[in-house]
Amino acid sequence: MAFEIRPGRDVSDEIRRVAREAVDRAIEALQGAREGRSKGVHDARKRFKAIRALLRLAAPRLGPAFRRENRWYRDAARQLAGVREAQASLETLDRLGDPEDAALRRELEARYEARRGLQFEGTHSLAVLVADLEEAGERVAKWPLAGEGFEVIDSGLHATYRRGRRGFRRALRGSSATELHEWRKDVKYHRHHLELLVPLWPDVMTGAAATARRLGDLLGDHHDLHELRALLSRSPGLAGGSRERESVLASAERRSRELEARATAVGGLVYAERPGRFIARMGAYWDTHSGCRA
Repeated sequence: MAFEIRPGRDVSDEIRRVAREAVDRAIEALQGAREGRSKGVHDARKRFKAIRALLRLAAPRLGPAFRRENRWYRDAARQLAGVREAQASLETLDRLGDPEDAALRRELEARYEARRGLQFEGTHSLAVLVADLEEAGERVAKWPLAGEGFEVIDSGLHATYRRGRRGFRRALRGSSATELHEWRKDVKYHRHHLELLVPLWPDVMTGAAATARRLGDLLGDHHDLHELRALLSRSPGLAGGSRERESVLASAERRSRELEARATAVGGLVYAERPGRFIARMGAYWDTHSGCRA
């Protein structure tokens, strides 16, 4: 079933259903990774991020459980980060298309293959993570959700949108790479929230979610460039020589500036409304769909 909340159903039950389905898909992805399908790690990490977005939507209702569950999925995703970071560096270099990067490409390929081999040795094995994830899935039924209708999610929806809009306004004034990365997190949570609410008005919400996804992708590419540049600063020998290193760094800097400009343009579309107006609009969609707000 789609990652969506059906407004005509009990909202608390819907949140638990969506969470449980995301957990089940993460388990399937990790089991695929155990069988040698490298895409499984990336898919599982995406599921964890979606669950963390869902947790934020219901955070005011979850109380202390929010912090516990959010921390668990954050730490689980970090166990899977090593391979993805190495893969992202290689993909980022490919997108730059710099003709001077032959030695660096070989080093990044070797680094990626090495991390793939070492990722799950020791205590943090895939089998252990799958077992822990199954336990996390069982906890979903005990999430302390209460309330009915839009009131269950309006505060979490408002808080995430407000943080994202503040990040956008900082970006307009000029943000550091770290600040842009923090903005990216809120953009991704907001995108997932829009996806969850697509049934309210599919023609409108699908496009809004796609625009937010585009903004998140732009900021993600910017972050990957920042990480590649940081890697070359820590390990300049990866590039083989100073000429190659400087060529890649210059290309990365130009591309970063382009992405910043595009991100602020798209961000103006995603965060055009004040938070209060955005929530009022979402509430009106909910009322129209359900007939009343509990």
